[in-house]
Amino acid sequence: MTGQYTQTVDVVVDGKAKRTQWIGIAAILISLGFIVLAAFLNWYLMFGFGAFLLIGIVQIHRYNLVAREYIYSYSDTRLVIAKKDVVNRTRRVLGVLFKDVISFAPLESLSEDDDIVCCKNVSDMGVYELNFKVGEEVRRLLFAPDEYMTELIKHRLAETVDSEDKDQK
Repeated sequence: MTGQYTQTVDVVVDGKAKRTQWIGIAAILISLGFIVLAAFLNWYLMFGFGAFLLIGIVQIHRYNLVAREYIYSYSDTRLVIAKKDVVNRTRRVLGVLFKDVISFAPLESLSEDDDIVCCKNVSDMGVYELNFKVGEEVRRLLFAPDEYMTELIKHRLAETVDSEDKDQK
């Protein structure tokens, strides 16, 4: 087995996210129209300019945060998940130490609101759940590792359980 392994999972940017971008662009263009109206009619229309400009900026910012790719990085001690957004910025989503992992198995239940979802679609085949401790709280990560990463994680968790059993004796 290897000590380092990285996998990328592409995510399709859906139509809802693309609509968010176009709504932002349209709102910014409408705000420019308010500048022209304010120059000829009434300066109070500048409030409309500010409102539409703000709406446009917020919508474009929301679109820029949409995940385009997830990167799963395995090492001997931890699993790190990062996401690459539509403007190619990579941000770390989560880092889980294997000593904090409670269970790792294929997803058999429904996803919940507080799950950390790092995959294309939760209902796809090959989605796994990784339950881990964060302090006293138990969190659940949903992700789609390939077969090799799945075997790496299972092997590492088996080693962790074996070493904990030896420590308790």
